[in-house]
Amino acid sequence: MNARHEKTEAKNDEATKKQNTVEQDEKKIEKDLNTEIKKVQDEAKKHQEKLLRVLAEFENFKKRVTKEQEEQSRYANEKLLEALLPTLDDFDRVLNHIPESSSEEVKSLSQGVEMIRKGLSKSLERFQLKEIDAEEKLFDPDQHEAISMIESDEHKPNTVVAVHRKGYFLGDRLLRPAMVSVSKKGG
Repeated sequence: MNARHEKTEAKNDEATKKQNTVEQDEKKIEKDLNTEIKKVQDEAKKHQEKLLRVLAEFENFKKRVTKEQEEQSRYANEKLLEALLPTLDDFDRVLNHIPESSSEEVKSLSQGVEMIRKGLSKSLERFQLKEIDAEEKLFDPDQHEAISMIESDEHKPNTVVAVHRKGYFLGDRLLRPAMVSVSKKGG
């Protein structure tokens, strides 16, 4: 029975060794897998962060392109509107130089010119062109360009008494200042 017992014990020792080896192999495999999983997770995190940065950069790019397109459109409108201002000035000069005592034919022509001028002004207002209301206003160097000073007891000092050329805003930005004469105290 001893021999049998020794054989059984030897088998048990061998089985235990195999079991220990299997457990050690499993632990090594588990450790290797955990290390590999950690590497993959770290790499995935890096790729996710990179993707988020690229997405943020793309969103910023889209916003920048949209803003640039709006500015180009506005700049194009600004140049066009600046080019049309002399035409408005010409209409104003014609209307200001028609004598009151003109014939009916001239008055009729004057009314037609005035209607065309108003129509053009209305069309330009749709592009945010606004006339500066300067007459009888306090002089503002941000909106007015003084070309002369006129002594006056009828007006407070620094009041616009005459507009020689109208000024305009494009939206909230000054496109062209109004050329004006400004009052000063009479001497």
